Amino acid sequence: MSYKFETERLIIQTSDPDLDAKMLKYYYDNKAFFEEHEPAQPDQYFTLPIQRRILEQEAQNMENKVCAYYYFALKENPDLIIGSISFIRIRKEPYANVVFGYNLHEKYQGNGYCTEACKASIEDVLKFAPIHRIEARAMVDNYKSINVLERCGFSYEGIERKSILLGGEFRDHLRYAYINENYQSPGISM
Repeated sequence: MSYKFETERLIIQTSDPDLDAKMLKYYYDNKAFFEEHEPAQPDQYFTLPIQRRILEQEAQNMENKVCAYYYFALKENPDLIIGSISFIRIRKEPYANVVFGYNLHEKYQGNGYCTEACKASIEDVLKFAPIHRIEARAMVDNYKSINVLERCGFSYEGIERKSILLGGEFRDHLRYAYINENYQSPGISM
């Protein structure tokens, strides 16, 4: 079940297989840019059937409350996806945590869109699942990403040496966390 909500400048939508063509364009247009900060994708990733299958799996993951995915566009151009946000591996208590990631179209950087979308998505995911801690990583020299995390209320926790394989080598990343101070335990579930 996909849904949408809005911020001041953005339309944010959860994962939906009908976004396949829009997501294919988004990833294709940003392929070289994203490869600087994310693992490279095989050629078949940039096909409509694969994008649809990924979105179908994401929708299933959201239904099962194990992950949450958000895609955003400008209100003035709702058919062009400019960013992607993910909350993967939602873990129940005693952990009550999730791993947070995001990216933004290269041409839309520097306007605060990613921060706006991330803040709204964090607010939404905290209603979606009982989460106490949101964890994130940023490459040590990715100052734009570090700024987004800090503007969203994340605190620096330390460095993860050689933590993620990018461009054929394991790269250092900074570790950040957001603590949901309003967390209320749902109790033990079986």
